[in-house]
Amino acid sequence: MLAVRQSISRIGYRFGCKILPLLPQWPGEVAFIKLLNRQLSEELDDGLFDFLDEQILEVTITDLGIQLRVSKRGEHFVRAPAGVPADSTISANSADFLAIASGREDPDTLFFQRRLCLGGQTEIGLTVKNRLDALDRSRIPQWAQRGLEVIAAELATVVAN
Repeated sequence: MLAVRQSISRIGYRFGCKILPLLPQWPGEVAFIKLLNRQLSEELDDGLFDFLDEQILEVTITDLGIQLRVSKRGEHFVRAPAGVPADSTISANSADFLAIASGREDPDTLFFQRRLCLGGQTEIGLTVKNRLDALDRSRIPQWAQRGLEVIAAELATVVAN
């Protein structure tokens, strides 16, 4: 049964790697920004992300060919315009981003292993990385946290093979 699950995961991952770069980026950006605004509402209210005002951060999921561009205006994250260069970039593969989100991996470890890359104004990228690493993961619903952990573990296996 494990071999079947791994085969299905591998096929799904390969399919995603081929299809996702062909799809429009904006639906993913909209969903990403809604998630950020919802999960980081307390931090936004406290001004912890004010350093991103009028800055453009580009998050690139390298293996899936996805680029998510985000900026901040007022108390909310917003989609960044496509034609304007990013002030800072953060890139990694999908397995590494999920490992960070689930708490399985420390962003510093991935950074020093060159699996998490920062570009442009690295101070912005480092501050984002540190702010996200310091988040209280207990605010994520337990079912979502467990789902992240399972998907991160499965994807780490698939990407490694």
